[in-house]
Amino acid sequence: MRAHIANTPHNSAGDATPAAAPGLAASVFALFILSHQYEDMSELDTYDHADSHPALYEQVSGRLALWFKVIAVTTVTLVAFEALAVSTAMPYVVSALKGEQFYALAAGIPMATQLVTTALAGPWCDAKGPKPVLYIGSSTFTAGLIVATFAPDIYWLIVGRAIQGVGAGLLVVPLYVMIGAFIKPSKQPAFFAALSMAWIMPSLVGPSLAGLLVEYIHWRAVFAICPILFIIIAPLAAQRIRQFPDIHAVKALHLGSKLWVSALVSGAVISVLQVLSGIDPAQAGFLVFAVTLGLSAVLFFSSRALLPRGTFMVRRGVPATVVLRILLNGTLTATELYLLLMLKNVHHWGPTKAGLILTISSVMWAVGAWIQGKITDPHRRAALFIVGPILQFLGMVTTLIALIPGCSAWFVFLGWLISGLGLGLAFPAAAVHALALTPSERHGEVSSALSVADTLGAALFVAYGGIIFALTYSLGSGAFAATIIFQCVLAAFGIWVGTRTQPAASAKLR
Repeated sequence: MRAHIANTPHNSAGDATPAAAPGLAASVFALFILSHQYEDMSELDTYDHADSHPALYEQVSGRLALWFKVIAVTTVTLVAFEALAVSTAMPYVVSALKGEQFYALAAGIPMATQLVTTALAGPWCDAKGPKPVLYIGSSTFTAGLIVATFAPDIYWLIVGRAIQGVGAGLLVVPLYVMIGAFIKPSKQPAFFAALSMAWIMPSLVGPSLAGLLVEYIHWRAVFAICPILFIIIAPLAAQRIRQFPDIHAVKALHLGSKLWVSALVSGAVISVLQVLSGIDPAQAGFLVFAVTLGLSAVLFFSSRALLPRGTFMVRRGVPATVVLRILLNGTLTATELYLLLMLKNVHHWGPTKAGLILTISSVMWAVGAWIQGKITDPHRRAALFIVGPILQFLGMVTTLIALIPGCSAWFVFLGWLISGLGLGLAFPAAAVHALALTPSERHGEVSSALSVADTLGAALFVAYGGIIFALTYSLGSGAFAATIIFQCVLAAFGIWVGTRTQPAASAKLR
């Protein structure tokens, strides 16, 4: 059995897998979720690799495929700009709205609500096709940004950000499914490298533009740009998407009660953890620590049905790949959030200058993604899952130097350059690898699992970071050190996880 797709012939479009953009990063949880033909996601530990339908990409003209690539890249570009621009502006936005204690909540709530709808996206795509999911996702995403644009206080900002996350959870999975169905397997790694490259322009101009808008116009302009552009391109994009054939006949969407409860509980726990991250530092203490541990235990049990069986045991193959995505995206997102705040509070950088770390990390992410797209040898691709986490860990450790008295803040810049390259090498390759191990008819499920993993890691680790920061707030700059060190420990664990992404020998032979 093939473990990689880049250099192997395939009989259907479903044999390949898409890679994600970071932190749509990205960069997504499960209020609604699958019960398609299976009781829960945990059945994804075994795979029948026989293809069940002819290659759909043969029914799509090269011109239409090119239009889809333009639409997908444009969508990723706008989402990337929003992510980078808002991340740059957020420390200053919460200050303007007098809601500094809600920094982690305002930054992280889109991830919590994205987790809810990401799980719906998989079964919805499998039942109704990806097109309606994509339409509703883009509309809701735009609506949330509009609410945030006109937010009169920090609470309405959080509401808008939550709505934005609902829409974001419905954007990634349908794109994954359409690429898996309509793009030739041999071209999919390059296709996702193009999506990664779509982060370059936003990374070059997004943080700087956001800084200039905050400093010289108004922070609301940062939120307003993407809705305007989405509204302009929506009619043309919808016209082209309608030209794609249906992947399969429309089926009833069934939601299993077990999964419904699991998704609801998991989403609620993530949300409560996000709220805990906004506690008053003076009230933080042992009780908060105990509640966090208790909620984490609940989340462990409730989220098991949302992910492939064996995920929390780091079972070889897809389960370990899902864990790697959780760790890669989660640690980088949470660390980046507090690096921006550290540059503002400790080194007194303005938003334009602080945004440089987002620029360099995103550019290096795209470089890493481009490199992995050129690697076709299976053994070298397997090495990406070790080299990438090592580089990300080393970069995160490097940023801690900037907290040593007398040391330059530019160590943050250097560290994030290294971490961005590591993420770019491993993150897209993990998506290609995971979906290559699944049959085409279950790409909706595994795409949903990957997106859930991405957002679970980001939402959870941002919440943990906020709680640790609150508990150690009295330490001053030491609070940033404690928060980042915690993420470094998790990133170090990811290096070991990367050694388990290859399936067992028996699975490879099937």
